[in-house]
Amino acid sequence: MIEIRLSQIPVPKSNRYIRTKGGRVFKHPRVRNWETKAVWEIRNQYKGEPLEYKLSVDIELILPNNRKRDIDNMLKSLWDILERAGVIKNDNQIYRIKTVKRVDKGQEGVIIKLTRFRERKGSS
Repeated sequence: MIEIRLSQIPVPKSNRYIRTKGGRVFKHPRVRNWETKAVWEIRNQYKGEPLEYKLSVDIELILPNNRKRDIDNMLKSLWDILERAGVIKNDNQIYRIKTVKRVDKGQEGVIIKLTRFRERKGSS
């Protein structure tokens, strides 16, 4: 098992964070800043080669308040950053996901646990 901790929750991937200006597309500075910090934190925790097998991923999102947040958009950001940091080869390797949101007033972060996906015998 590989466990990675991030100090901030992901900035969700959504159209509102990618802007066009003069025909150019760019990411909002908030997105870029989160991605840069997340890659740095991941690379300080994981020094191996990119994983290339089927994966099960357990995610714990530690939220600082009860503001509404969509899990799916945060997960998209996490998958992209795991690829960019060299932990996984491609997010299509993820076969099982368990995600939990927990509110811990004033605290924030993400715990990511990656394990090899084990297919059940007899399942199709």
